[in-house]
Amino acid sequence: MTDHSNDSRGSRPTRDARDSRDSRGPRTPRDARDSRDSRGPRPPRDARDARDSRGRDDAPQRRPLRETVCEIDRDILRLLLRRHNILTRMRGDKSRLDSAEEKMLRESWEGAVARISRDARLSGHFFSLMQEVEFLPRPLGERLVEAAEGSENGDGAAPAAQEGPDKRIAFNLAPPAKPVRLRMQAPLACRATRAWLMLAAATGQPTRLNPCLMNDPIVDCVKMLIQVGASLTREDDGVTARPAVALAAPDKVLYVGDSAWNFYLLLGHYLGRPSRAKFMGESSLKLADLSAVRHFLPIMGARLVHVVPKSDGLPARLECSGIIPDSVVMPADTPAELAEGILLAAPGYEHSLMMDLTNHPAQKTILARTLPILRAAGAEVSVEGGVVRIHPTKLEIPAQPELPMEPELALFLLALPLALGGESTLAGQWPQWPNAEAGWKLLQSLGLDLQQQKGKDGNEIKATSAAPIKSFSLTALPADLPADWAPLAVGLAACSALRGGQPTPLPALPLGTDPYEVESFLNALGLEQDNEGRLCKNEQSGVKAGWNAPSPVWAMAFALAACAKQHQKLGNPGVMTGLYPAFWVLYNSLPEPQPRRAAAEAAPAAPARRRIITASVAVPPELKDEDDY
Repeated sequence: MTDHSNDSRGSRPTRDARDSRDSRGPRTPRDARDSRDSRGPRPPRDARDARDSRGRDDAPQRRPLRETVCEIDRDILRLLLRRHNILTRMRGDKSRLDSAEEKMLRESWEGAVARISRDARLSGHFFSLMQEVEFLPRPLGERLVEAAEGSENGDGAAPAAQEGPDKRIAFNLAPPAKPVRLRMQAPLACRATRAWLMLAAATGQPTRLNPCLMNDPIVDCVKMLIQVGASLTREDDGVTARPAVALAAPDKVLYVGDSAWNFYLLLGHYLGRPSRAKFMGESSLKLADLSAVRHFLPIMGARLVHVVPKSDGLPARLECSGIIPDSVVMPADTPAELAEGILLAAPGYEHSLMMDLTNHPAQKTILARTLPILRAAGAEVSVEGGVVRIHPTKLEIPAQPELPMEPELALFLLALPLALGGESTLAGQWPQWPNAEAGWKLLQSLGLDLQQQKGKDGNEIKATSAAPIKSFSLTALPADLPADWAPLAVGLAACSALRGGQPTPLPALPLGTDPYEVESFLNALGLEQDNEGRLCKNEQSGVKAGWNAPSPVWAMAFALAACAKQHQKLGNPGVMTGLYPAFWVLYNSLPEPQPRRAAAEAAPAAPARRRIITASVAVPPELKDEDDY
């Protein structure tokens, strides 16, 4: 029998109950009842809210909704981790999931999303992130506990399970508070390195680039060119291109890594030839918006088709007719890297190409990055304002091209005296690029003494600061400072706020800077912005478990801020090693970093084994009949 004692749909009152209610007599008229004034004032709203429906004052308080949302977020993370583990089991020994299975998962996801949302980011980008996201390994302590629970002894004790160290410790940034003394070869330009490799492979001429940065983008570029047919050899500190047949445009599936520059380099090469290919890349290129490129390529006689429905990134198929127009106008919304890739490949086209960059916002950057390389290779180039004309030319690749500094990394090394005091000396040539000049002006405006001089091994740049920065008084940043380099300014302002103790004004950041990344960075350092945009200390904030830098430049800014406030925790130090493999070795050896590790001592040679030759002959015994089998 079902109990309806607490059911609002229970039976109606009986006649006896109604009679007992009526026996109480007639109700008092409304006018004769006590007024609100005679009963006293209403209780405070908070007091009423604290009571339950029966008027008790000891009712439990309602949990804030923000705590419920936080709990839901933790549940989502647990489900994502479970999904990741199941996908790992599905992949098995393979590096990627089968295309048929991934297609089925995507179609199921898109069908489920279509019933609740019309946001393309939820149906496309969110799924790609779930497929590519990485998780930390499980703590060793938990694994030992589970192993002990599965094989515990009779008394249930598992002493070894309590001693497992946790492998999820964040990277502790604690450089000594001493003046820096840095003298080293500057990291060399990553894009210029790949441009020379592309030209050497396209012409089949030998060249050697040593030393060079040898980071993930360069390694991916070498692998990409080898897939196309280049003859390249990768070494510890450089790359060697051997004489080979000039690069063709084979119909292949090409992996370009996680750098859009690799994709645009190869795209420019394919545009000048009747060809087709399929390009694949990592997560950033899968989530990239290549719609402007797709709309522009028909002008160049090509077509780009995205493989994944409702996606604007890779993977994508390229079909080229090889018919290049005499002149082309680059729209303002096309990436600057696309124009650079086409210009670098233009000497290998059948006829001359005129490119109009007058209306492109990155006109100066495009010309500054490509024209010095093309002229050093002997290309026939003419420039009139923002119009560039390149004629078909048989290039002559230098045996060892000269590479400028990588300004994105060199600016951090030059800014170390602002964070710690002292001096930094980098050997190399400073690039004459607009963004590099803007970074130079930024450091000079903050009081850093920058000088270009001649050293024993060529050009050098020396940066000197008598004391660490305590006042960040810039009202505006240089006009050509790109949004990707805004973390450098934010990191130096954070150094001033952490060390000076006074509110530090933060100037307006370049257009395109993500405000959520800035807020997360400041919160991890125990800083916040007041109503006037000044940086103030907020000791209650700060990410104790470790802050995950969204990009390598943010990781460098975090490392600069750690010079003013030690023991900052960085949760993803690998984001830096992908761009600059030697970064943490250099940073951990402050204040006098060693650019190279000391060579390991050669292991002592093992003694030669003596070989004794005798005249004796070993004769095996004969087998008996019962032993013969």
